[in-house]
Amino acid sequence: MRFGVHIHTGQGFKKAIAEARAAGSEAIQIFAGNPRGFKRTVYDPAAWDEFRRLRKEYDIGPVVIHTSYLVNLVTANKDLHIKSAQLVANDLDVAAKAGIEYVNTHLGSYGDQSREDGFARVCATIEALVKTAAPGPMLLLENSAGAGNACGARLEELGEILRSVGSSRVGVCLDTAHAWAMGYEIASKKGVDAFLRDIKKHIGFKHVRALHMNDTQVELGSNRDRHWHVAEGLIGATGFRNLLAAPGLAHVAAICETPKTPELDKRNVAMLRKLAPRGTTVRRSAPKAELSKAKSGRKQR
Repeated sequence: MRFGVHIHTGQGFKKAIAEARAAGSEAIQIFAGNPRGFKRTVYDPAAWDEFRRLRKEYDIGPVVIHTSYLVNLVTANKDLHIKSAQLVANDLDVAAKAGIEYVNTHLGSYGDQSREDGFARVCATIEALVKTAAPGPMLLLENSAGAGNACGARLEELGEILRSVGSSRVGVCLDTAHAWAMGYEIASKKGVDAFLRDIKKHIGFKHVRALHMNDTQVELGSNRDRHWHVAEGLIGATGFRNLLAAPGLAHVAAICETPKTPELDKRNVAMLRKLAPRGTTVRRSAPKAELSKAKSGRKQR
């Protein structure tokens, strides 16, 4: 497992990587464009080549591109659906060209349409996106907090989408704050164990490639998306400690999307390391031989 934060890239990749390193990040999440707009950012080969070089130099990875918050792949609104698919396709293209491992997206809201119609649409859209995308990146589907007739709030539904699409290029990102808001009680060992059983049953651990490690201050099952600092909210240290100890999740990138300042980022990453079992993490400064040994050890767990 590698830990990190979401970083901003608006002032260039050099500063962004420096920000990530200052926070103690090994893995990072970024936006490839405006997260609150539909404009697709033009790919800049020189800038992304610099990003690739800096990643290699400081052993940063994996990297997750988070799509725009406006994406809705399930909607019956034709214009919104087309724009959403184009945004995701663009991020997959950027990821393929830049050597980035994952593109993570929310699925959107069913709105007033029937679940059957929306489900068929989102599955067909995801299948088309990964079929036409350049080789390389995996598309991750993120669980939602469940507000507004959202798609993908339940693990069962995410699993149904995975099975319907049937592609090795589609995986899952699980957000702890969203899971809590949807009613998954992950503050206790018993609750985490039940959550892990649901992951195994409905999704399969191999399909989970990232965790958004966010605490929350909203009530269990409230369907409200509010993120808070790791182990400082209602999920608490016990919940995160038990999630981090799960052997089935040892391979994932654990990314904080918590309220952000450089010092807060550093505090949240440090808390994840503190709560993780000894030997779970890999130092970003570790020599290649040590990295290989650590990765091998994780596979044997």
